[in-house]
Amino acid sequence: MAAGQSGLRIVLAGATGTLARDVIDVLEGRDLPVEEILPFATSASLGEEIEFRGQSFAVRDAMPSLRGVDLVLVCTPPGPALDVIRQALRAEAPCVDCSGSLSDSRDVPLLVSALANPSSVLGAPLIATPAGPTLALALVLAPLVAEAGLERFSATLLRSVSRAGRRGIDALSRETLALLGQHEVPELDCFETPVAFDCIPLAVESDLPESEARTLADLERLLPGGDEAPEPGWLGARGQLQAVQVPAFVSDAATLSIETQRPLSAEEARERLSKAPGVECDPDAPAPSMRDAAGSDCVLVGRVDDTGGETGLRLWLAADSVRLSAVNAVDLAETRLRFN
Repeated sequence: MAAGQSGLRIVLAGATGTLARDVIDVLEGRDLPVEEILPFATSASLGEEIEFRGQSFAVRDAMPSLRGVDLVLVCTPPGPALDVIRQALRAEAPCVDCSGSLSDSRDVPLLVSALANPSSVLGAPLIATPAGPTLALALVLAPLVAEAGLERFSATLLRSVSRAGRRGIDALSRETLALLGQHEVPELDCFETPVAFDCIPLAVESDLPESEARTLADLERLLPGGDEAPEPGWLGARGQLQAVQVPAFVSDAATLSIETQRPLSAEEARERLSKAPGVECDPDAPAPSMRDAAGSDCVLVGRVDDTGGETGLRLWLAADSVRLSAVNAVDLAETRLRFN
């Protein structure tokens, strides 16, 4: 459908999850002429409705026909996403996959709208978006790498329970109330260990889209020149990631240490980041908290400091990873449908 026409029909898979809810909220503020949302999820969501621009759309427990729809947005967990994607490709319906299930496939464009050439989006039958923490790191690292190259980096990611969606938020809420009331911790139904008032290292090696190995592999493709790198895995030899589960409801944060290939001072880095799309860097503001980042469309950066020499930098970032993913998905959809 070309710009200027109306009546977009959008299928929303995983419609009652936290990501899908943020996608709807982002769409509310955009000019896409959406006529109908076709939401579906598991049978547990049957009876729920999606409110959009004054209309209510009932959530189905089965995938609707994808023939003739203008866009399929996949906001489900990785497992169920694959069937939705296959059905979209068969129906020749443009598809944006937010599940992370195909981010490791070099045959599928993995894109951050703020960093991508629009030509890589137009006409693509399937587009993959990176997991939220990867997206946040890419938005911050890309302008610095473009300016001064990258020798090595290390990051410690602090992950909130929102990584598990509504179930994670509910689990932390129940555990917190139980411990404050001096009751037994509820039976675990989301995480492998209790999460309230505790910090837990997350798995180093995993096939999940947000694992450390996948984050490095995806990030490699998103940095300047990364997708054309002759030897996949180059970033893994230069980067180290550690992920920690923290008892916060929303947003993620990270400490990031960088060694560039060419001299780059903290002042120059702050200036570059302050102009980067999708990033807010105010040198006069206090370091942003995870709470500050909640609901923000940007990555918040603070405490950009030199670490000695001309090529060492250290910074802190906070980002609402779910919100960033929703914004990126809608941005890509607008480009794919030629509405921006």
